[in-house]
Amino acid sequence: MLTTLLDGNGHSASELAMAAAVSSQTASSHLSKLLSGGLVVSERRGRQRLFRLKNTDVAAAIEALGALAGPSSVAAMPEIRFARTCYDHLAGVLAIALRNELLRSGALRHRKDEFILTPSGKQLLRTLDIDADALRGLRRAFAHKCLDWTERHHHIGGAVGAALLSRFMEMKWLARMRDSRAVRLTHTGERGFERVFSIRCTALLARSANVSE
Repeated sequence: MLTTLLDGNGHSASELAMAAAVSSQTASSHLSKLLSGGLVVSERRGRQRLFRLKNTDVAAAIEALGALAGPSSVAAMPEIRFARTCYDHLAGVLAIALRNELLRSGALRHRKDEFILTPSGKQLLRTLDIDADALRGLRRAFAHKCLDWTERHHHIGGAVGAALLSRFMEMKWLARMRDSRAVRLTHTGERGFERVFSIRCTALLARSANVSE
């Protein structure tokens, strides 16, 4: 249920029961414990009660636990490995390739628990219509390191990660897949990632099916 909630959306108890392949009673019992433990929150939307993760810190913890659990289930989910949402930012092979290119080009630098956006990185975000100064004003981490479940490297989280994913969706480079955290690369996106970030997505798609790397 928690991994289903990593898509950042609200889900009903019945949806979560189906995702976890458990009874509605079992799902309700687990959700009650998750609520009392402060991992999820709920809200009323019409007649439905929807559940979502409490915040990005919970999402990062779940993704990190997945990285510790091992790659046994990754082979059956190449689309999840290639690109998926991690709450409100991008994860997977594509996210790590993006991080690598931003580090290589000098747009980002490493710091202990976060990435530092350089002046050239700020300019790059501006070409995507992302205002880095506005992101710094948000009440959240700016560009924290989030351990990627499948790749076991840190992808870009925080306000910068969320802004990038949102912009990729707006530009129709990526599209959400129904009933999945996976996101689909479009033809426009394939061209865009190569043009802006020098990322060749065809090779990445092949890599996503190879868990031995």
